[in-house]
Amino acid sequence: MARPLTATVDLNAILQNYRYAKKLQPTSKAFAVVKSNAYGHGAVKVAKHLDEEADAFAVAAIEEALALREAGIKSPVMLLEGVFEAQEWELCEQYGFWAAIENEQQLDWLLDGQAKIGKVFVKLDTGMHRLGTDELGAASMVDKLKESGLVDDVLLMTHFACADDLSDGATLEQLRFFEQVRRRIGGIEASVANSAAIMKWMIPEGGWIRPGIMLYGISPFAGISGEQLGLVPAMNLTSKVISVRQVKKGDKVGYGYSYEAQEDHDLATVAIGYGDGYPRHTQSGAPLTIDGQEASLVGRVSMDMITVKYRQNNQPLAIGQEVVIWGQGVPVEEVADYASSIGYELVTRMTSRPHYRYITETEPKS
Repeated sequence: MARPLTATVDLNAILQNYRYAKKLQPTSKAFAVVKSNAYGHGAVKVAKHLDEEADAFAVAAIEEALALREAGIKSPVMLLEGVFEAQEWELCEQYGFWAAIENEQQLDWLLDGQAKIGKVFVKLDTGMHRLGTDELGAASMVDKLKESGLVDDVLLMTHFACADDLSDGATLEQLRFFEQVRRRIGGIEASVANSAAIMKWMIPEGGWIRPGIMLYGISPFAGISGEQLGLVPAMNLTSKVISVRQVKKGDKVGYGYSYEAQEDHDLATVAIGYGDGYPRHTQSGAPLTIDGQEASLVGRVSMDMITVKYRQNNQPLAIGQEVVIWGQGVPVEEVADYASSIGYELVTRMTSRPHYRYITETEPKS
């Protein structure tokens, strides 16, 4: 027997969300972004399920790309942060990886090593000031790459700082600047759109979109769930009740006695904690369900356990009852609100401690 914590991942939901992203931008090709272990969903499993349909995959770094190739993934794989060492260009040539370039050092390593690369994406800093070169640097990089004869296709890319905020005009400013630079360079193919931009912003036609968090059915926007956006949540994180008791009004619960019962109620102890990736600072009131009935976190999150107030008394608590941490009936975006976080972080920070179970539409969910 194992600890009763299971992340059930619906691979067909991820495929459906990928298709939805392409439907929203029908003239574009689409990376399936599987960095950070596919946002905690299992990069190899996800990539294998999408391999025959995805235009390409995108990862953060070369070790993630190598893991996909070693697992038999055939589709192109792009390194969103480019190479970190000169010899990585040789691996890119060997395994057919594409890469972003954002600084002269990366470019010099490529030109000196003479590796042949299918696509290189020159990253333009349009205002986020995290990665990317300026306008003159981008033009110079594009010229050098084209003149080198080492690269089949040179593209221009950027990343938006505020695409998840529809009231902020920064995205339009970034787009305007990007298009100005792209025209001056010669109208090369573009890649600008993350999940938020794919769903809610006008972006250049053609080129490459980069659906990330939306693949996993999670909203990039505050105050709205993935399901409300037409996405299908892919992860159902469940555990079980491992202890039950009744607390009286005035009883205090957990480390620091941070919760005090305002009335008599049932209390469940559930096998999950910050050691599993459930944020320690999640506030009392965070939603869960126990056997489909509403429940809420109370008290401080422990390393391996949480305590839960059972809101319904028409069905008695019992050891072994299933608890949905997030997923079916419990949007991860709502849980994230109680953790002063975002859905991205909650699913990505999951450790290897949960048992991962993968299903498709041909398999039952329970």
